[in-house]
This record gives sequence, C-alpha cells and structure tokens, in this order.
Amino acid sequence: MPKVIINDSKGLVQESGSGLTVDSSVSISSPVTMSALPKTTVAAQTASSTIADPGVYTISGSSALTMTIPLAANVPGGLFVFRAASAHAHVLTGSQEANGTLVFAGMPGAIPANQGSALTLPAVVGSSVALISDGKSFLVTAVSGSCTISGT
Repeated sequence: MPKVIINDSKGLVQESGSGLTVDSSVSISSPVTMSALPKTTVAAQTASSTIADPGVYTISGSSALTMTIPLAANVPGGLFVFRAASAHAHVLTGSQEANGTLVFAGMPGAIPANQGSALTLPAVVGSSVALISDGKSFLVTAVSGSCTISGT
C-alpha cells in the first residue's frame, strides 16, 4: 500500500512507502502521522504483584490473586484492563494510596456505583474491568461480570 499524504495545498497525494500523514497548517500545529492502529500487548499475571504501567493484564492463579495498582496521580489518563483467566475472585487494590483514599469510583446508576479502596472481580473466567485514571481516582469505565467495590 502506498503512503498517503493529505495536506492543505495539494489535497490527497500518494508516494512510495507506507502509512498516512495528515498535514494541515491551518488547524493542526504539527503534522499528524499514523503508521499503525494502536494496540496493547497483554501481560499475564500469575502471582500477586504491583502493577506500574497502564495496559491489559490477565490474572490467573491457583487461588485469588491481589494486584496493587499505581497511584492514580502517577498515571493520569492511563487505561488499565484486567481480565480473569482463572475462576477466582481476584482483587485490585489501591493500597499505595494514603489510607482512607477511595481509589475506585463506580458509575452512579450502574454496578458498581459506589467508591472504595478495593475492587473484586467475580470468580468467573473472562470477567473483566476497564479503569481509567483521572489523576485522583480510577474510574470504572466498563465491566464484564459484576465486580464489587469495597473498603474505605
């Protein structure tokens, strides 16, 4: 596939190479280049551990594991996805935060709707949760299964 460039003066231009470049001096301060669709590798967690970086994680063990997530302030905008690969009630904890910090925030009218310092996945293979850091808390954006938020 040839490289495609879209710009203000020539419109659509094809060149040798690959990728897509949108170059607009009017509305974008610098060219936008996209060489591939973004994706994240999946990291398997087979022991209780501390997670440092945003990403996609599978959790699997012979018993329920505890994943400690980073401080929300250290990963603002960070997206975390956790999926159970074993039928155990795996726990996410924000224990790195100050005691009493309500790390996880559910969505009013949804399940879970409350706030707390621990999030537990149901003991079902494939259950999952997607979280995004707003710099203060981790917001529950989606859940597969019915996770629970607890703790103060």
